[in-house]
Amino acid sequence: RCLGCDAVSKRSELQSRLLALNPGWAERQASLAPDGDADLEADTAGSFQVAACALCGGALKPDVVFFGENCRPEVVEDAWSLFDQAEALLVVGTSLAVFSGYRFVRRAQERQVPIAMINLGSARGEEHAAVRIEGKSGEVLPRLLQALGAQ
Repeated sequence: RCLGCDAVSKRSELQSRLLALNPGWAERQASLAPDGDADLEADTAGSFQVAACALCGGALKPDVVFFGENCRPEVVEDAWSLFDQAEALLVVGTSLAVFSGYRFVRRAQERQVPIAMINLGSARGEEHAAVRIEGKSGEVLPRLLQALGAQ
């Protein structure tokens, strides 16, 4: 998402532009951290060319909410609308340390909507979960989908 004009670009298009700006980078090796970051040599990282917004030249950032940022109002409104239609709440891969996510658990508990959690480690509000699975979401979710599809 562009910080200047708010345009959203596809990740695949951005990837093509990044590869064109940084020939040879795709072949480099780096160790990946659990959060998706890569550890690079300090002198290497400085030569990386960052792609700007194709429309206005502004700075781009992932279209996610980082710690300390606010959710876009329309996203929150859509989330509450979906919540109001749900029969259960599934919380995946979060400690719920920030209120923006935890408020859904609180509302589910108030309305007696069943809560299930999939996470590594503890999560705020886990005492309200009817089901809690300790595991990696990338491993647990495919098995859950398979089990639900078998019914």
